[in-house]
Amino acid sequence: MQLSPIRLLREDTSVWLIYAGYERRFLDDFVVNNRVFLNIPGFDATASVLADATLLRRHLAMSDAIAEKVRGHTNIAPPRNPAGYSPNPYPANTADSRRFSAEIGNIYRLYTEAKIGDMVMSPGRGQYDPFLIGEITTNWSKADDLAVPQLDNEIVPARRVKWIDAVASRRDFAPRTARRLVNRHAITLIDTRFYQDIFDRIYPSYSWGERSKFDLFGNGYSGKDPLQPYDAAKLLKYIMAASFSYEDGNFSHFQTLPVEQAILQYYDVNRVAELAQNFNSPGKFSVTAKSGFAAVLFAGALLMATADPSASIQQQRDVASTQIGQALQGEGKDDAKVELDNFLNSFESNRWQPVQNTLGRSAKNTLDLTLDNSVEVARHRDELNAQ
Repeated sequence: MQLSPIRLLREDTSVWLIYAGYERRFLDDFVVNNRVFLNIPGFDATASVLADATLLRRHLAMSDAIAEKVRGHTNIAPPRNPAGYSPNPYPANTADSRRFSAEIGNIYRLYTEAKIGDMVMSPGRGQYDPFLIGEITTNWSKADDLAVPQLDNEIVPARRVKWIDAVASRRDFAPRTARRLVNRHAITLIDTRFYQDIFDRIYPSYSWGERSKFDLFGNGYSGKDPLQPYDAAKLLKYIMAASFSYEDGNFSHFQTLPVEQAILQYYDVNRVAELAQNFNSPGKFSVTAKSGFAAVLFAGALLMATADPSASIQQQRDVASTQIGQALQGEGKDDAKVELDNFLNSFESNRWQPVQNTLGRSAKNTLDLTLDNSVEVARHRDELNAQ
């Protein structure tokens, strides 16, 4: 079974809205170079500059002068010595001085405050075009400076980003979130109260603090049989009950019970924050649980319940461990992998073969179950392109 990434997010993960310049002119540069940057041509960033408010202001004043040359407002090449520039180049309480101060804040936010693993969302050219969505992969480094053709190949400091295969436009988010995903600032830190909505729509499965989401896709849903999802729904409830019993230290007893009795005894609705079913094309179950490792355990139980019953239990464990281990992404990967392997090693062959031969096989085959969201992403991309 194919798996999309299971993202392990730090509790202090931040989400940044970053515009790719006026009219998104740098959007292609963001994509091609796997970096994000500000429109500050010739800004010679160094660790000492970013740590010294006066030096930073002098360097930005020099960048402003270079920008005038880039825009064709002057033919005179500006001096390249920041020491010759005033740290307060504009009269106080003017539009230029306010813009200058705002740009200072932007520089701090992008090159100092933004952390490895933080999400960046860059709006597309149209109001409802998909966001360019990625994650910051490194701390700021001088080595990541970038020459930008649209800025006469002037150098700008940049942050490296890994772009995610995710498709989301403003209309995909709740209205209160969508309103926060548009403004006039070059870079904005989004408030944490909107993060769950953002993460839910970007990541098919993730862990964030004491909360995790798990998406199970049914790409074979036909839309013609109202009972087609029944076995898959039952299997989902069973693997959730299995995971809950493991977290409570009762997994050995769980495995002695018939499917219906195991669900009745160990499925705990109080540990489920949300559960949704969306069966159009493709079909999907989406579960948000009140446990940081829930998505990892659900994936493990699903792969074991749908494994080839002719394979040995150790082969089944090894396959599940390898596949899920490769899907885990984030700083907590090692801890999650240990918890996963402890869970998988608790599976007993004689207890799971009957499940694999009946419910697991039926659920997998009737809906073409998968943990890979690529079909959903491709469908939504086509929908947005058709608008």
